[in-house]
Amino acid sequence: MSYGPPPPPPPTPAATSWWRSPVALFLIGILIAAAIAVPIVLIVLGGDDDTSAASSTTRPVTTTSSGSSTTASSTATSSSTTASSTTTSSSTTSSTTTSSTTTSSTTTTTAPPEELNWSLDPNFGEDSLSTGFLPDPYAVAVISGGNIDASYLMEQDCRGYATAAPDFHLFWDGAGGLLRFFFVADTPGEDTVLIVNGPAGGWFCNDDYLAGADPMLDFPSASEGTYDIWVASYNEGENVAGMLYITESPANTP
Repeated sequence: MSYGPPPPPPPTPAATSWWRSPVALFLIGILIAAAIAVPIVLIVLGGDDDTSAASSTTRPVTTTSSGSSTTASSTATSSSTTASSTTTSSSTTSSTTTSSTTTSSTTTTTAPPEELNWSLDPNFGEDSLSTGFLPDPYAVAVISGGNIDASYLMEQDCRGYATAAPDFHLFWDGAGGLLRFFFVADTPGEDTVLIVNGPAGGWFCNDDYLAGADPMLDFPSASEGTYDIWVASYNEGENVAGMLYITESPANTP
């Protein structure tokens, strides 16, 4: 048997290029990523510097104290900011400085005018009387005058100047007959005004009885209760000494 020529040897595989190897491809990928990332980093850093420089500004801060205003300047820098917040994807930090204004004010209140006050302790005492009391008339020494103008009462003959406190308190336990009050000045002709607050709270006044300078008030059917009595001076700043009388007899007059 004869044999033909032997078959040719198998072809030698071509050599693989080095840059197609896995290691080379990984390194090339890193270089490409670095080439893209470096410019981005530089842009971001440059933006932060611009933002910091832009936020370093001076703002006037106004403060007010006791009605007067003064203006001061404060510098806000990126290292001393009041509040910071991240508002963009590029991590740009914006800083803001807040200022406060303090205002103080003074309120002035005016006290209400003083008035005659029956609840105050009387200047010249108090007493209790009942029907048939003796001696009649009952007398007590009083000095008129004060700093309150009684004309605010807006009642007939209510005028003159008296103290806030009554001059005398009378607690009357009567039977509904006549109860009379009158005042006689030690010096004839000195003008006074008699003011009485009755048990029901009404105000009664008399300036001159029968055209004289001395005043008198009658309660024909006097109710039981408290009678608060003031002797006012007709003229402001005057003080008139005299006697306050309380009587049941119509014969007793100034």
